[in-house]
Amino acid sequence: MPTSVAATLLLLAALAGVWWFEKGDLGEYRRFKSLNDSHSRRMRFRLWLVRAALAFLAPVLVGLALIGRLDALTRMPEEFAGASAALPSVFAGGAAMQGMLAGGAVGGLIAGAVMARLRRRKPIGDVSALLPRDRRELKYTAALSVMAGVTEEAFFRLYLPLLIAMLTGRAWIGFAAALALFGALHRYQGRVGVAATTALGAVMTGLYLMTGALWVVMLVHVLVDLNGLVVAPVMRGALRKDPPL
Repeated sequence: MPTSVAATLLLLAALAGVWWFEKGDLGEYRRFKSLNDSHSRRMRFRLWLVRAALAFLAPVLVGLALIGRLDALTRMPEEFAGASAALPSVFAGGAAMQGMLAGGAVGGLIAGAVMARLRRRKPIGDVSALLPRDRRELKYTAALSVMAGVTEEAFFRLYLPLLIAMLTGRAWIGFAAALALFGALHRYQGRVGVAATTALGAVMTGLYLMTGALWVVMLVHVLVDLNGLVVAPVMRGALRKDPPL
């Protein structure tokens, strides 16, 4: 099968997966906000974990395998070379620069936690319902943070842009389209949430192009989500004690 045909079919399948995930996301979140018992909330967290794996992680792994591009997970595709060259290289300094970047990400997580403790500010966007209410829910919000950081970055920063770049020959079209979809996927958070996640996606896109390392943007995304869904609630003392069994 010609590469262009395979890329077209995979792109259509990927977009169908996004549509399937987003179609049920808004309605599910509205119902989720009305849930009060922890058991029902934890069941919904589990469902979201499975849906994210099916909608984002599975297409990336299967699709890249089918077109023989699994190496793109560890090495920036040549299709992105032009877009990457337009930005400064963060890893030009080698291992020392990588260590500084990782340290900065962890430092940002700590700083965010301290600020959450001191200022007790509400999160940006309509995400308050996602915050854990007791310690049993904490492990699910942590799992969601890791799942979102890994799967969304692999899908929206690598897979979709790559397929579109393979078809159009222009990586920026792929990155722009993926960024728009990434923001739209978070419309359940309201306009402010969409704006915030789109801005975060733009930062991640730039970081990926400057580092050439997918693991870096995955790490940063995971830390951002962990800060909002795990560290900040704990630091604010917002968790209830688990009720006795």
